[in-house]
Parts: sequence; structure tokens; C-alpha cells
Amino acid sequence: MSMSDKLPAESSLNTYYSSRDFMDVYSVSLKGRPDLIDADMRILADHMLMADIGWMNTLLSLRDTLVKPLGLKTTTTLALEQSGKPVAEREPGDRIGFFRIYQVRDNEIVLGEDDWHQDFRLSIFRSEWPTPRVYASTCCKRHNFFGHAYLALILPFHKKIASSVLDNAVRQELSEAA
Repeated sequence: MSMSDKLPAESSLNTYYSSRDFMDVYSVSLKGRPDLIDADMRILADHMLMADIGWMNTLLSLRDTLVKPLGLKTTTTLALEQSGKPVAEREPGDRIGFFRIYQVRDNEIVLGEDDWHQDFRLSIFRSEWPTPRVYASTCCKRHNFFGHAYLALILPFHKKIASSVLDNAVRQELSEAA
């Protein structure tokens, strides 16, 4: 079961985050999941972020419909920018779903997007010792009033999605196709 947590000191998101930014962190144990402990971070991110969670996909579709007239980037449009490379070969600039890859390390991948109202980064960080965990940390740099209002509006949904994605990842088998 996922829980609210602190950003690991080793996460590169620490250099992106400033005190005015929004940050939240959730984590879940990887005990009993050697496949997730040993997976390439791009494969782990794809496993987490591309899960078919019906209610989450419905919310993202609704979000896209509501924000498109406001000039915000939509998940559908961003996903079309995905390269044809296998997930394990994607590098900074490529995408996993609608998330742009900014950095890949052995135990962390940083994804996100920049838009006129806010920039966000999502770190998926894996600790292996002493107890294996995966952390999903989101940092939002709001640029204007709309960025603050947007985040306030989506925050309850974001929190539910973040914890559900983590819980789903440890319940589901890791796809070899990724």
C-alpha cells in the first residue's frame, strides 16, 4: 500500500525543486518484486504510467477536453510525439506516454512537461537498500495565477492517481513487451 513520503536525498529532483514550488511524494514497498527492483527505469516508468486504469484514463480525457480551449497541452497531443523506439532505448527528449524524458539514471527517471501555466517534473526513484521502495515525486513550478488555480483544482485527483499508480504497479505483472 502506497503512502505519503519524503523526497529521497539522492533524487536529482532536489536540484530542480525550490521552496516556492509544489512538491508531493508517494512511495510503495517493492518487497517480493525482484522484477521491479531489477527493471530498467524506463521499463519501470512505462509499467507504472501506462497502466490501463479506467477511471484515471477517463479523468485524463475529461481534463484534455476542458483545457484544450485554454491552450494547454493535452495528453493526447503529447502522446503523439512518442518515438517508435523500444521503451528501454528511449532517452532524454523521447516520451513514455505523454511524459517527456528529462533524465535517466540507474535508479531514477525524471519525466515531465513545460507549459505556459506551470512546468512539472515527475521523478520515479527506486531505492534498493535497506528496504526496496519506489518513490513517485511530483514537483510543479507555477508561473502565474492560472498555474496556481489549475493545481488547486486537480490536486485531489492527482493525489489519488499518484497513489493508485504505485499500488497498481506492485500488483500487476511487469510486461515483457515494454
